[in-house]
Amino acid sequence: MCGREVERTRIICDECRHKTDVADYPKSIKIKRCPHCGSVLLGGWSDKPVKENEIIISVLRDVFKVSAPSFHLTGDEFNRRVKFEGKSTENGESRNGEFFLRTSLLTCPICSKRLGNYYEAVLQIRGEKGERIDSVLEFLVNSFENASSRSVFITKVEKKREGYDIFISDKQFSRAIARRAIDKFGGTFLETSHLVGMKKGNELYRITISVRIPDFQKGDVIKTGTNLFLIEGIKGNVATLQNIVTRNKENRKISDIDDFSLLKNGKDIKEVDVIYREGDTAYILDPFTFMERAVKDYGNSESLRIVKVDEEIYVVPLS
Repeated sequence: MCGREVERTRIICDECRHKTDVADYPKSIKIKRCPHCGSVLLGGWSDKPVKENEIIISVLRDVFKVSAPSFHLTGDEFNRRVKFEGKSTENGESRNGEFFLRTSLLTCPICSKRLGNYYEAVLQIRGEKGERIDSVLEFLVNSFENASSRSVFITKVEKKREGYDIFISDKQFSRAIARRAIDKFGGTFLETSHLVGMKKGNELYRITISVRIPDFQKGDVIKTGTNLFLIEGIKGNVATLQNIVTRNKENRKISDIDDFSLLKNGKDIKEVDVIYREGDTAYILDPFTFMERAVKDYGNSESLRIVKVDEEIYVVPLS
């Protein structure tokens, strides 16, 4: 057939379909294969690589109306002669014949975009350097690489002093994954756009999405003024704080927590064994001075999480 592109649900155009009704017409099917990803243009571009046998079976079914076919191949991968026999899907009679499968190479639209460094969105990850921001990067990269659509891909990742910039092919998917990252790790979301050109009279925009991950995470302690708060949980732009002295809880926007000192879980917050108890007082071994210290604790556990601020030791509630 002529090889022109038609609707995805069809293989050949109306003109070529009419010609196949002529018994003595030298039938030839033209296809294009992408040399980069293996997808095939047969009516429309396939979403994945297609094997030659799959193409032949599809042509026999949709063009020649033959089911349960057997076929014999000669020639090479670019000029294949196909002799076939099978059952007609129209009347069940035996049908045999031959056609030529002509294959040429053409870069598919998706690979053209990949090779051209195409992108619609820049997803910026900002926050304290270290394992936390690297975990956010890993989450985002895995999300894009596991997208169900081939049109979603990462063009490049740039490491910046403030974090990472990820260049992505699809605006809508970038927005959705950025919000998923906020839900998982907490933080703030800011989107801006700028005009990059025109296409068929329509303005084309690229967007920049800034995801700022908080320096603290669940289980850390922050000091604001004279108050110490345990970060009990984070959801989006809201952190649940528990005062470690009064044990009162409150929700506060992360964007409003801008003047604090951070005491990290595992680094500044230590777990210690209780030596013995007397009423509401627990006696522990100070992990910093190795001297016995008394702390207020209303529980009865055999170990405590403690933080030391200005020589004072506080018991940190479980998050």
